[in-house]
Amino acid sequence: MSSEEKTDFRPIARALGTVMEYAANDFIYREGDPPRYMYIVLKGSVEVSTKSKVIETVREGKAFGMLSVLDDMPRTNTARALEPCELALLDKKKFRFMIEEAPNFVWFVLGEFGSRLRATNALL
Repeated sequence: MSSEEKTDFRPIARALGTVMEYAANDFIYREGDPPRYMYIVLKGSVEVSTKSKVIETVREGKAFGMLSVLDDMPRTNTARALEPCELALLDKKKFRFMIEEAPNFVWFVLGEFGSRLRATNALL
């Protein structure tokens, strides 16, 4: 998918998901937590870390927390708000709906997985 084809999923996520606000330094989830949601950053930025190593800063329009929603395994990283944030939370049912019904959402998710994998590999 070229940059011209990239879709901003924030409006869809805002309408479909549960919108939550987090203050700076609030933990969204921690390593070992059970999966409940995937997240799309509507406003602000979120730090994703594993074993106290920062993997990535997730900014507006980007997503995190997808893997645990897909495989129902505990969280393998920690997500913390770097600044006041507004996030759209999508549970497994809404995540699946987006995959099946929203054009290009699967490519968006795959791009997010690829980005996170590359960031993690760079730390090894």
